[in-house]
Amino acid sequence: MSGPFSQAFRSKASSKIISIPARHDPKSGKNVVRWKDILQYFENAKGVMNGELAVLFLTDDDLEDLIPLRIAQYPDTILEVVVPDDNEGMDDSQGDSNSFGFHHNGSHVAVERLQVTGSNHEVVSVARDVASLRISDADNNQALVVRSQGHPTAIAMTRPSNTSPNQYQQGATLQEQLHQLQQQVEGILRKMQQTDQQIQQTQQQMQQTGQQIQQTQQQMQQTDQQIQQTQQQMQDRIDKIIQALHMMDQRHNEETQRATQLSHLHRQRIEEVEQRIEKLDQEVQDSRRQTQDIQGQAQHQMDEVLRKVQEMNQQALNTRLQQNHLSFERRSRGAPQAFDQFAHAQHRIQAFLANPPVNSLVPRFFILLPTSIAALDGQGESCTFQYRLHFLCECSTHTMATDSNQPHEVHLANHTGYDLNNQDEFIAKYGSYLLTMMYMIKYGAKARELVVPPLLGLKHSVGKDENIDQGVDVTIAHLREAIGCVDGDTTAHQSLDATELNTLMSYLKINIGEGFSGGLSRMEIQKGHYSWICIRHLRECHESILQQLKHHINISGGVWYSNEVKVKVTSGEATQQLYDDLIKLTRIQNVENWRSITEIAMKRSSHHSGSSSTNVLSNLDDIQWLTLDFGRFAMSIKDIFRGEINDIVISIRDLSAPTLDDLEFIQQCRPVALSILETPPKKDDDRLVNILQRFLSITSLRIDCDMKRYIAVIHLVRSTREKMLQGEDKPALRLFEVVHPEVRVKASFEEGSPAIEIDTRIEFEDRQPYNVDPAMYDFICQYAWSVKTLIAPESFSDLFAKLLDESMRGRGSKIVHLEITPTSLTTPGLNAMTRVINRSQGLAYLRLNLENLDQGQQLVKKALGLLGEHKGQLTSLRLTGSQVEPWLTRIAKTFPRDVLPKLEELFVESKSSNLAGLQWITSIVSVQAQRRTPLKTLGMNMPYSAYSWEALIKVIDLLALEELHFCTNSFTPVQLKVFVDRIESYGALLLPLQLLNLSGAALDNNPDTRALILRLRMKIPRATITGIEA
Repeated sequence: MSGPFSQAFRSKASSKIISIPARHDPKSGKNVVRWKDILQYFENAKGVMNGELAVLFLTDDDLEDLIPLRIAQYPDTILEVVVPDDNEGMDDSQGDSNSFGFHHNGSHVAVERLQVTGSNHEVVSVARDVASLRISDADNNQALVVRSQGHPTAIAMTRPSNTSPNQYQQGATLQEQLHQLQQQVEGILRKMQQTDQQIQQTQQQMQQTGQQIQQTQQQMQQTDQQIQQTQQQMQDRIDKIIQALHMMDQRHNEETQRATQLSHLHRQRIEEVEQRIEKLDQEVQDSRRQTQDIQGQAQHQMDEVLRKVQEMNQQALNTRLQQNHLSFERRSRGAPQAFDQFAHAQHRIQAFLANPPVNSLVPRFFILLPTSIAALDGQGESCTFQYRLHFLCECSTHTMATDSNQPHEVHLANHTGYDLNNQDEFIAKYGSYLLTMMYMIKYGAKARELVVPPLLGLKHSVGKDENIDQGVDVTIAHLREAIGCVDGDTTAHQSLDATELNTLMSYLKINIGEGFSGGLSRMEIQKGHYSWICIRHLRECHESILQQLKHHINISGGVWYSNEVKVKVTSGEATQQLYDDLIKLTRIQNVENWRSITEIAMKRSSHHSGSSSTNVLSNLDDIQWLTLDFGRFAMSIKDIFRGEINDIVISIRDLSAPTLDDLEFIQQCRPVALSILETPPKKDDDRLVNILQRFLSITSLRIDCDMKRYIAVIHLVRSTREKMLQGEDKPALRLFEVVHPEVRVKASFEEGSPAIEIDTRIEFEDRQPYNVDPAMYDFICQYAWSVKTLIAPESFSDLFAKLLDESMRGRGSKIVHLEITPTSLTTPGLNAMTRVINRSQGLAYLRLNLENLDQGQQLVKKALGLLGEHKGQLTSLRLTGSQVEPWLTRIAKTFPRDVLPKLEELFVESKSSNLAGLQWITSIVSVQAQRRTPLKTLGMNMPYSAYSWEALIKVIDLLALEELHFCTNSFTPVQLKVFVDRIESYGALLLPLQLLNLSGAALDNNPDTRALILRLRMKIPRATITGIEA
């Protein structure tokens, strides 16, 4: 049977049913079967029967067969196809001699008379006015045709009583043929009536056409008159333009002559300046010779002064030696007591140095020196004074480079020292420890690799006029008295722990912005042991470690780039050495945090081949971050140079690649950011959920995702975070970013809350043809309300515009930045975007790119409509077309500056120019036009004459302009000079111009041009000038 989209056929000669596909006919609105398709299955088919009725071809309103030939579909019906083999009598050439035949050739003609021929070849004529007709054949079978008002209404067959069955069967056949004949006659008559009506209608139309022709002739006469008037006006205007051009040429020639004269004067001035420079050079050389003579005399005088100073120093030295000799005599009387004091001091020093260094935030070696020393009386007593704390550099052999010539001994740090808060309390707390320090620098000491020279070897100045030895003696005496020290006391305080050392800072008067280490830096000498050393020795040690690190990188096959070095380490020993060098090189303060990370990474490197990528500056001199690449994932450690490791970023390409061991390692490192570089497939949803639940420290998550999984990934992360908020372990995730080449979603979460703020940027790719991803439709339907930035290029179609409009209808629009190139938009799409713009209450930037405006009036009409609709909101406008007529003139006339109040950017590009366009552009950029929003960006690529350029440049308001693009070869050195003069006319005002683009300008790199560019750079030092070297 026939289905909804097919028709069943069979022939009388065969019981096989054939289904032929049906088609939807837009003309008739029905499902039809083409006659061509039937002939493919039933060759030589003559017609189609539906039971006893013939199936006719479909016709139009004029009863003409539709081309190609087609019949209507009869659902749930099997139609019979009449072929010659069926012997159905459809062709009169094959009919039986005892039957009637009628041949329908498809033509519709008016029939006045109808002839029916029987077996005896008698011809019966039927006239229109005949009411009835009786037809008999040779066997006396009769058929009565009844007519009403000229139309056959019934056909009845009669049979004589003596008729045989065979004769009756023939009569029945005759009755069927007559019935078909009746239907065809009725069709012919209806056609005749319709033809008469059409003739009448055609006559009426001809009358109307005649009237229209007369009206058209009258209009043509009027048009001819208008053309003649227009031609006369155009001729007058052309004459005026020719006169204006002639005047402009004269002025151009005058300006050219003036420019030539100015150029000549400029060259003369340059020559004068060069001559003056030569004179100045000569004067400078003379001045240098005089200066050398004066310096020679001054040097001689200085030598005399130095000689006298040396004599004075020698006298002072002799006096000091005499004083020391007297002091030695006094102290020699108490030599046994001094020897005991020295022995007890050495005992305290050795006991102190035997303790290993502690991990503290301040140096452990420090002393007190008085800020000023009063004169001692003959009894050796002193008066009251203030102390200042000084740190000591712990330089030793462990800080010494292999080729160092510098002494590596303990010395005073190059710092002025710190005044004390609550001095008495400080001495009471640290006095015993300080006494040991004072003994150590007075008598000297040596333990392990540490060397402390005696006082006479402590040469480093601390910025005082008094001798250090005298200050040391005073401090020792004061400390002994303050703490009640008794010689031989072995219970004295020998060392400080980390807490006591860190508390030291509270007693120091530290200026704002000043450190508390006294000019020293901490360095790890062994695992867990640290020393504080000065910058001079630290730099020397740093250079040594840097060379050692480079050596290890080179022997490990490291690859050096401009600011990056990559090295692959495959053994635990090589990794350990690399990390140890990095620790020493980067001077990280939080060493334990760093070591815990590197030890774990070292263990992994010993079992898994990987590579370490170190991003550096100046050839490893200042490491900024370290990237550890383990194949299945990578770890980036940032902000190393600040002394803290706060930012650890994990990058995973394939979500299914990391093993459980990898995830445990990552979890121990407590990363703050996670990047997934490939789209997570649906099968890895559980893995993504597990990672989010593991890495609670992550505050930022980025996933690169294709559009098919975009919505699913967003929903998965949101739902996982909401479930985690209901548990005990709260996630730290605050920023979630999903990235696609055309779509970027940034989601911000409130801390401890499922609330989310979504910002979306959509930038459609400008490609032809644009193959639409169905997933993009789904995303826009669900998240169009979150779009803040939309960039719609030439490929942006009505489909997207309508989709945005419908999707934003319920929740409104958040668009802030919108750029449209409406080339592919038709009226429905433009109307949809208008509704989107009207909903965008926060729209701050609207840009229209109206391109190829010379390609047809339709584009110009569209551009005028868009400008008229959005002129009050327009922020940026770009107009392009090879020829400016007629679009630029119409835009200039329709949209003056006053109706574009928010316009900040204007770009015009064409291969021609006209006066109307120039006037419009000058009105937009001029000072008088800046009553509302000033123009900040101007781009010009048009072939203007010298006069037009001068007119434009002299009206530009440079107090607001930030970007200026003169990208045309009609901009020559003459126009550049006009522009420079315009810039300099602002005097000492600092102009905001940031970019001057001269790409494409006809500027040669000659001395004159370079001089102009130099003047420009002096006037606009903050601006970037591109397109010419100067």
